[in-house]
Amino acid sequence: MAFIKGLNQDEIRDGWLVKSDMKKVWNRQLEIWQEVDRICRKHKIPYWAAYGTLLGAARHKGFIPWDEDFDLCIMRSDFNRFSKVIKDELAGSLFEIERNVFSIIKISHSQTTLLADKNIDIEKTRGLMIDIFPLDVTFDGTNDSFFATNAINELLGTIYNYPAIVEHVQKGGKTVNDWSVIETLHSFKNLNDQFEFVKIFAEGVFDYSANVDWIEQFVRMEKLMPQSKSCFRETIYLPFETIELPAPIGYEKILTSCFDDWRKPVIDRRGRLGIIHSADIPYKEFLQHIDLNLTTAGTAESKACMRGNKTQQKAQPR
Repeated sequence: MAFIKGLNQDEIRDGWLVKSDMKKVWNRQLEIWQEVDRICRKHKIPYWAAYGTLLGAARHKGFIPWDEDFDLCIMRSDFNRFSKVIKDELAGSLFEIERNVFSIIKISHSQTTLLADKNIDIEKTRGLMIDIFPLDVTFDGTNDSFFATNAINELLGTIYNYPAIVEHVQKGGKTVNDWSVIETLHSFKNLNDQFEFVKIFAEGVFDYSANVDWIEQFVRMEKLMPQSKSCFRETIYLPFETIELPAPIGYEKILTSCFDDWRKPVIDRRGRLGIIHSADIPYKEFLQHIDLNLTTAGTAESKACMRGNKTQQKAQPR
């Protein structure tokens, strides 16, 4: 199904050339979205467009012309429900669960190919995907929110680096959680069981704050962008390409906190897609026939050439 108008034609959007290849990527992502939407409607799970996808809906009524991410968000308790039903719901379909952990669910399209630039590893080659983020409690200025946010962070730290937690205590440091909670979590040898433990804990403290955020930001020591739960009290629908996406009623407040003057486009030239991607070739077929040495060598040569051109351009007088 074509969700993107002029799918096979290049187009200029907001002064940016959008190639038909990118439109095909967008279309595949919306095919995944359609399945996610079906599942969420079936199980009565509210969800919303998030981050760049929400920005695209509000400002461009579709994808940001220079972006290829597709992000959704779900409140923690509903995210936990979604993570439990998704495997059965996608069984036998064209869509695959690339990752399903505490902090994110990634769903990919098996009829496409994505090989990440930073990870040239055929074992991890999958299809184009969309990201679904859980919203957990975060700081709102109260003691309860301080405890809940730091407690979740500490439990994730226990999973990622338990020796560091032990060393902290041995040096006289204190933990936010009771030590028995940390020991119980560590006793689970299966990583999925550990994540399930933290999921349940995070759901249990969800009412400790009036604000929510993707708590992985805090774990990574990146900038937090707390959002009031009141922003999500109602759902509205914003035009997005040829469909409508659910958005929180307070989306303008959310976008302002995330992007400041979000109505003014700022072109991002980073390019997040991998060095190899195809909206037409299934990744399993790709792995059977591709000569990765030739492909990556050609890509490296092209990049070197581009770097040389940029250097020459910078040397020229303005």
